[in-house]
Amino acid sequence: MIYLTGDVHCASGGHWEQKIAGQDIDNAVKYLEILKEFNISSTLFLNGKCLEEDRQKVKELLSYDVEIGGHTYDNFGSMGVIKSYIFRKIWGCIYGPVWYQRMDIKKTKRAFEKLGLTMKSWRTHSFGSNKKTSEILVQEGVGYISDIVGEVKPFDDRGIIHLPMNIPVDVVTIAYGELKPESKNPFASCTKGRINPEEWFEILKGRIDENEKNNRDSILLIHPITMAVLDDFDLFKKIAGFLSKYESRKISEFEK
Repeated sequence: MIYLTGDVHCASGGHWEQKIAGQDIDNAVKYLEILKEFNISSTLFLNGKCLEEDRQKVKELLSYDVEIGGHTYDNFGSMGVIKSYIFRKIWGCIYGPVWYQRMDIKKTKRAFEKLGLTMKSWRTHSFGSNKKTSEILVQEGVGYISDIVGEVKPFDDRGIIHLPMNIPVDVVTIAYGELKPESKNPFASCTKGRINPEEWFEILKGRIDENEKNNRDSILLIHPITMAVLDDFDLFKKIAGFLSKYESRKISEFEK
């Protein structure tokens, strides 16, 4: 089973990908058009601020076979990098103390409710959650989270289902760092290096084929804006063609 996900961020003036390819949400529409062509279901995790500032565009997304999940309210605000650093230093988690997490999750949930939507699934910005995040999400009625990167099987943690991303993430492996031999680890962090996009695609295909042979789910994160910046979705069309061989579902449709 294929669980294809993407992250969609609200407008942020300093984001280098948005300066090249425009707003995330506009590229999300192009992304979903391609998935529609290949009959693929997906889940897009949106900032709560997107739902409030781009209501009509979010409604346009909902006309496709897509689930909308929460992705914090606004990537931790205008001082995101500094705030994340302080949170990590003091509380050991870039999503910060419990009071901040609760406030942010509730604020994001309210943005969903204003559009008549239920927030069933979640991904913290930069995968920055901890056990407290899961506890708060359960209290707020969220049943699914996809925050862990690595070859870990989906699991139930006190009422919330974790779906780890077990296919190398696009932006981590092809968008940052330097192309060099020591950067071949497909789960390398964005500070350690990168691999060639076509090479990443071959790794993706190999891992998904292997998962299907062994009756394992494949959980992917492929960002709409990264695919736009890379080559105006040319590689993504190839990926969608490959994924169309297999059945796909939304995150909240996961079955144990």
